[in-house]
Amino acid sequence: MTFWLIENKCDLVDGGKYRAGEPDLGSPVQRCFTVSAKTGAGLERLLAALTEQARSSLHDVEPALVTRERHRIALSQTVAALDRAIEEAGTGQEELVAEELRLAARALGRLTGRVDVEDILDVVFRDFCIGK
Repeated sequence: MTFWLIENKCDLVDGGKYRAGEPDLGSPVQRCFTVSAKTGAGLERLLAALTEQARSSLHDVEPALVTRERHRIALSQTVAALDRAIEEAGTGQEELVAEELRLAARALGRLTGRVDVEDILDVVFRDFCIGK
């Protein structure tokens, strides 16, 4: 298991407890990053490291074969919602990003078998015409 330490608010101090990339030898932390959510300082380096970690962890994994149409639809809806969240990320409208992430999680939940109240109500109103 890999542990990373990410210190925020580096814009408020002149250096942090850890200098990026140099973990304390006595801790399980293997990578250290200082970032500022306010100014964006350090985020590019953190995102690049996360991307590289994901690539190295997933490079030996065979691509999944999606054979069912409902799975393809759920995955397409998930990707579309995540794409919309990425588009909204820089606009300062966090509530729209959160909504798109919720929609992505909901679509993914349909794929994994997680069903919530909204799903049941959608089927009831769509299939039984209640309230129309």
